[in-house]
Amino acid sequence: MNEYEKKFKLESVHISKINSGDAILFHGEIRTVCNRTIKSCNFMGKSLFGDSYSLGNKLVERVVF
Repeated sequence: MNEYEKKFKLESVHISKINSGDAILFHGEIRTVCNRTIKSCNFMGKSLFGDSYSLGNKLVERVVF
């Protein structure tokens, strides 16, 4: 259990469920997603902060306050 799991609730969701305004755990930091950080590509699909989360096969840790 890491330090964020002690303070906040984390839920694992598919990258397609992440919207602008959501907070995610990204490389050990809590980051807020905005329209500038969400990209969509026909080849790679949706990406957050440049990461496609293994083309949607890896789940994103969303922070619930």
